[in-house]
Amino acid sequence: MDAAVQKMEEAMRKSKSTAARIMQPHNPGSETDESIETVQVTYQNYCHDDGHSYYVPNQYDLPQKTRMLPAFRLWINGDAMNEKTITNRSAAIIKEPVRPFLLWNKDQIPKRLWNKFKSGWLKVLSTMMEAEGLNAVKMAILNGEQSHVDEREMNLLFDEGMKYLLARHEFIAKNKTFLQWTVTTWSHKINYISVLKNGTLHVITFPMTGVSE
Repeated sequence: MDAAVQKMEEAMRKSKSTAARIMQPHNPGSETDESIETVQVTYQNYCHDDGHSYYVPNQYDLPQKTRMLPAFRLWINGDAMNEKTITNRSAAIIKEPVRPFLLWNKDQIPKRLWNKFKSGWLKVLSTMMEAEGLNAVKMAILNGEQSHVDEREMNLLFDEGMKYLLARHEFIAKNKTFLQWTVTTWSHKINYISVLKNGTLHVITFPMTGVSE
């Protein structure tokens, strides 16, 4: 497992050193953070055609083939840069920010989107939050006390969560391509059936807090 963590950290360092911010269309699945880190985002609920109000705008969807870091960024910060273009006599861009995905639940997300999120994203991202070092930011988001997490802190939180995943699911490190997996692949790899087939779910205890899995 130590070798897997080392491999992950080396890949992360390489990614951070070569990442560059460029002007491009909004892409929430991007490996780099497009948002302005000092921005204060005000979230709202959006009315849908079915008469219900949800956390996401009409037609909002998850980005495809999203790797773990971009997915984790959406989980923590939400999709603050989401927008739509309205074309009448002239084009207008309207901001429609989406709450941190950590706050999503079946009552506040349209059924089709919730099922997609639950089956492909929720398992691995919620498991990452079990890491001891992520509890403070989790509680801050749930209590509405956490604003935008900057990219430096985001990378630290992500590394902590990934180390926890690799420690809990040691069989993952046997697959040399795990760093390239999408968030959906990760969720499928650590589900109960996959764990029974491929390896043991390790019990992780935190002596200082008495919390255990």
